[in-house]
Amino acid sequence: MTISAYVSLSEKAIEEVLNLEEICIDHDSLRGSVFLDSSLNINQKIKSFFLLYKNGKLISMLSMFIPTKHEAEITAYTLPKFREKGYFKLLLEKAFEELIAFDIPDILFVCESPSIPGKKVIEALNADYDHTEYFMRFDRKSYTYLNTYRLILLKVEQKDLEKAIAANMKVFGDSSEDSKSLIENCFVLDTREQYLALLEDKIIGVVSVNLEEEDVSIFGFGIVPEFRGKGYGKELLHLMVDKLLQRGRSDITIDVNNENANALELYNKAGFHIEVSYEYYRIKLSRIS
Repeated sequence: MTISAYVSLSEKAIEEVLNLEEICIDHDSLRGSVFLDSSLNINQKIKSFFLLYKNGKLISMLSMFIPTKHEAEITAYTLPKFREKGYFKLLLEKAFEELIAFDIPDILFVCESPSIPGKKVIEALNADYDHTEYFMRFDRKSYTYLNTYRLILLKVEQKDLEKAIAANMKVFGDSSEDSKSLIENCFVLDTREQYLALLEDKIIGVVSVNLEEEDVSIFGFGIVPEFRGKGYGKELLHLMVDKLLQRGRSDITIDVNNENANALELYNKAGFHIEVSYEYYRIKLSRIS
C-alpha cells in the first residue's frame, strides 16, 4: 500500500482520479465532481492531493482546496469495496500533517447532499454543519440580453493590481494577502482572468473566470456594499456572460451559498439552474489532530 502526495497532479494521475470518481459517483448515485485545480490555493507549495494505491491501483483519493489561509475544503472518494477499512483515515492524517505545517486552522468537509457514505464519515468525525452551496449551470435558452449598460467591464492588468486588491477587499472583506494571492494567480495563469466593474471612473465590482476546463466557471463575483441593491450586480453578471458567449464559451457555471437569496434569484433570472447541492461541515484541526 502506497500513499503519494502532490502539489498538482500529472495527466496520468488525473485520469486515475477521474476513473475512481466515475465509479464512486455511479455507485452512490451522485452528480458532482472533485476539484482538481490547485492554482487557486493560497500557497502553491501546499501538497493538496493525496492518492492511496494498493497493488498499483488507485483505491482512495483526497483533494484539498485552500483559497485562504483560514480553511481547507476537503473532498474524498474511496472505491466501494475498499470502504470502512481505514484508508480514508490514512489519507486524512497525511492531509492534517500538511495543514499543520502551513498553519491552516479549519477544515470544511464537502459532501454532496445525497451522499450517505459521506455523511457517515462526517458524523464519525463530529464535524458541524456550516452551510450549503449550489453548483449552477447556465442555460442559454433561458438567457435574455440587456438593452443598455451603465457599467464597463475592465480586464485587470499588472498595473491595476493595487486597485483590484482594494476592490476585492471591499467586496468580500478579505485580507490584503488573500486578495493579492487570488489576483496575482490571474496574471500567472493563462486560464484565469480578473475583471473590474467600472461606473464612470469608479470601481464598484469584481468578477473572475476560470477557463481551464471545457466548462467556464465564474467566481469572485460581487459588488461594493454601498452600490448594492441598484441593479449593478445584474449588469455585471450579464456583461461577463455576454463576453464569454462572444468568445464561443456557453458552458458556464457558478456557485452560490444557499442562504444568499438575492444572488440565487439573480443567477436564476440570468439563466443559471441548480445542478448539484454540496453541504459543508466545519471542524477545527486542533480538535482532531
